[in-house]
Amino acid sequence: MSVQYMTDEAGRKVAVVIPVAQWEAIQSELRGEAVLSVQDEADRREAYAELAAGESLDLGRAMADW
Repeated sequence: MSVQYMTDEAGRKVAVVIPVAQWEAIQSELRGEAVLSVQDEADRREAYAELAAGESLDLGRAMADW
């Protein structure tokens, strides 16, 4: 589903309909919460798993990959 605009009788845009997932992401951003993509979330989980296993994190590599 894409963004849909509602117009009045004169053709002026008066409202917008957006997918719920997009609305929830907007709300999270307004509250200051981070919204991660599926890939970013997978990368975050992998990094935490590596740290929990005692593996060191190469910050230079991480920044280059990011």
